[in-house]
Amino acid sequence: MWAKLIGLFSKGLDIALKKTKDGEKEQELQKQKIDIFSQTISAILIGVFLMCVLASLFPSLAITSYWFNVFDKFINYLFS
Repeated sequence: MWAKLIGLFSKGLDIALKKTKDGEKEQELQKQKIDIFSQTISAILIGVFLMCVLASLFPSLAITSYWFNVFDKFINYLFS
């Protein structure tokens, strides 16, 4: 598991540190970002959504509003 996280982190750094000189290379980098991080972002989004559902269904669990704020940030990130 740690190897996957380290590999994902190193790929992210490789993409973030590359400098582009024209629009075509920039589009390729955006496509790589989507390909690499789509599964990770979707897994995190599903987890956060499930926490919000649990907080709504079972208020006695005392799940804080933090999860709703994180979910709101994810929604804003995805649609901006």
